[in-house]
Amino acid sequence: MNKEIIVDLNELDKYLKKINSIFLTKNIINKNIDCDNIINYYRASSALYKYLHSYDGAVHMALNYDGIFNKKGYYTQLNEIFDLINVSEVKSVLELGCGKGFNSIFLAKKFPEIKFSGIDITDKHLKIAKRKSHHIENLKFTYGDFHKLDFEDSSFDFIFALESICYANDSRQVLSEIFRVLKNGGQFVLYDGFRQIGFESLPDNLVQAVILTEKSLAVNSFAKIDTWLEIAGKAGFKLKVKTDLSKAIMPNLGKLQLLARKYFEFPFLSKIFLQILPQDMMMNTIAVLLMPFTMHNKAHCYYKIVLEK
Repeated sequence: MNKEIIVDLNELDKYLKKINSIFLTKNIINKNIDCDNIINYYRASSALYKYLHSYDGAVHMALNYDGIFNKKGYYTQLNEIFDLINVSEVKSVLELGCGKGFNSIFLAKKFPEIKFSGIDITDKHLKIAKRKSHHIENLKFTYGDFHKLDFEDSSFDFIFALESICYANDSRQVLSEIFRVLKNGGQFVLYDGFRQIGFESLPDNLVQAVILTEKSLAVNSFAKIDTWLEIAGKAGFKLKVKTDLSKAIMPNLGKLQLLARKYFEFPFLSKIFLQILPQDMMMNTIAVLLMPFTMHNKAHCYYKIVLEK
């Protein structure tokens, strides 16, 4: 793990105090996130994701299995999804929460004979995705909410989502909808963050860090991994793969945390930036400052999950 990453709980209180000196953390913790908040968050954060995360348009975390950050890690999830599609009889693929189109564009170019669809609720993202993919005949991006999918039953052989299902306000409804539009034998693959088992017994400062992280990312609350999988089973899915990849996103988190620590180093300047720039954008600094603590200390976890209908 990168030595620049700070994860020691003895250091956490210091950083919580830094955050509270700039942001009204009580208001953040008590905020109820709705659909408009999510859209506003991604609109405001678009430039931040582009220039400080991935210029190519990835809005998910890079996976670096060797423990060293490399931009090729943004393609790790896609290469693993490629392998799953490549060994199956897949004719139609749906991406949930397609963002700027980075994932589906990559895959649609690899499989020109397969029909790809991507949905998202953020108009700014969809505009970018459509512009980047206008020349790709087997790919279509449209507005869509995964709580109520506008597709017929059994429409897709393969469905995937990268760090979007965490925004669900009703996991039962979302999983039921995915199950409905997936064909028998089809797979649903996701990479996403969850709360770890044993969350209730965590120390208070770590619980506060978890809630601040989630709210700062415009998520009401990450689902607990065991509860979410139980809901998936009740929806009818069979669990094929469950892999904890938390260590593999730490290099990317370390890179981002270093930037956030620089932001919080001078509170006076930080407050000026907060007045000039959108708060939804600047709250990203809270999330990336704290997530290394929550991941390393097993409050949050990042999983690859493969479900089969």
